[in-house]
Formats: sequence, C-alpha cells, structure tokens
Amino acid sequence: MQSIRIIEIPKMKAVYSGPLTSPEKFGRFVEWFSQFHASLEGELFPRDFMWFNERLNAREWFYALPANADLSEITDFEIVDLPSGLYASASCLDADLDEAKDWLATREEIINWVNQSSQFDLYENGEGKEEKYPMFHIVSPGWLRPMGISIENMYVPIVVKAV
Repeated sequence: MQSIRIIEIPKMKAVYSGPLTSPEKFGRFVEWFSQFHASLEGELFPRDFMWFNERLNAREWFYALPANADLSEITDFEIVDLPSGLYASASCLDADLDEAKDWLATREEIINWVNQSSQFDLYENGEGKEEKYPMFHIVSPGWLRPMGISIENMYVPIVVKAV
C-alpha cells in the first residue's frame, strides 16, 4: 500500500446486481455493465464498485451511472443510490492474484490509520443509516491481467469525528 487518500463519493444513481449468489448472476451483471460501459465515450475511470455485504453474507456489485443515463433502458437490474459519503482509499493487488493477502493487509492498514486518526472514525452501520461496507474496483486495464498486473482501489467508509 502506498498511501491513504480521503475521497468523497457523491450521491448518484447506480445499477445494483443484487446479492451475487451464483456464477450465472455474476456473469449476467459483468456482461451487462461491460457492454454499457463500452458504449460510453471518453470514459477514464471504472464505474463499478463491489463489496461483501456482511449482513447478507454475499458479494454485491454497483455500477455508478453517468448523470445523463436513460434509466428507462435499464430493465434487468434494480436502480439504487450508490453508497455515498467519505471513504479512506488505498490501492492494493487484486484479491484474486494472491488469495487476498494484500487486500486484507491494505484493509487492516486503512482501519488502523482511521482508528489512530484525530479527524475520522470508521462508519458503523445502524438502524436508519445507509448500509455501507468496504468496497473496491479494479483500476488497471483488464488486458494486463494475464501478465499478473491487476490493481484495485479499496474504499473503507468513514465519518468525520464528532467534536
């Protein structure tokens, strides 16, 4: 891990995979968002975010929609609000490359950094609050994966400490 960045994900609509409980459901969502993303001109960054929903014990995927997206064209998946707010972020290896060793170490470093911070606390899920978990997306080009190069950005939800 190089460094921790604090970013804010704005409120925006996202396409939601639902709990990914089968390889078929996973494949359908990958196919849908890959085609949709390829249709966008001039995209410079990934729009997909995945997390492990601890309450449901399942992975879930979100695809952040551009502001001008025609929501009526999206019929196969639910449209939700992307989990927004502050996140502590760092880069790590794709968890599939090293059995999640770097991913887990990076998550632990972020958590330790936040716990030692005088300005931030970890976000805690609770009744009446938006549900959030650490999420990630691949930021390196997919064609580099066969060369063993696949980097993720990890996002751990945080809040400003109460004064």
